[in-house]
Amino acid sequence: MARTRTTSERHTDILNGYKAGGSRFNDWSREKLGEFGLLEWSWGHISMRWDIDDRFIMPDGVMFGGHIASVADHVAGLTAMTVLSDNRERFRTSRLETNYFRPLTAPLATIEGRVTNASASLIHVEADILNGEEKLAARIYAVQMRRMTG
Repeated sequence: MARTRTTSERHTDILNGYKAGGSRFNDWSREKLGEFGLLEWSWGHISMRWDIDDRFIMPDGVMFGGHIASVADHVAGLTAMTVLSDNRERFRTSRLETNYFRPLTAPLATIEGRVTNASASLIHVEADILNGEEKLAARIYAVQMRRMTG
């Protein structure tokens, strides 16, 4: 059975709310991870801006790698959400890998996330975090397990 390429109404509302900047997800991410802007999203793709603040910078001026990994999980989740076609669908991270290429520093990073495969039970996501010079700082590989509620 072929899957539809339409994001569910529920997940569309969540993503559009995040993009508008006033959702509870924005509040949570601002407090826990930093200031993010969802610039664009479509089926299987997101583009984000990350305004990096001093809370997450180590004394030597670079971002702590564990914090980048936390952001990676958030980005993978938002990207996976774009391919959920049923309002009852949810997901959980089953695998997360973050590869580092160069240090990430303030004030800005951009993020491009993409779904590389979406099956009936798993969603595979890759994302690139680019530094302020638009050079690859980290690449994310994640697997999200689909599940149904209700």
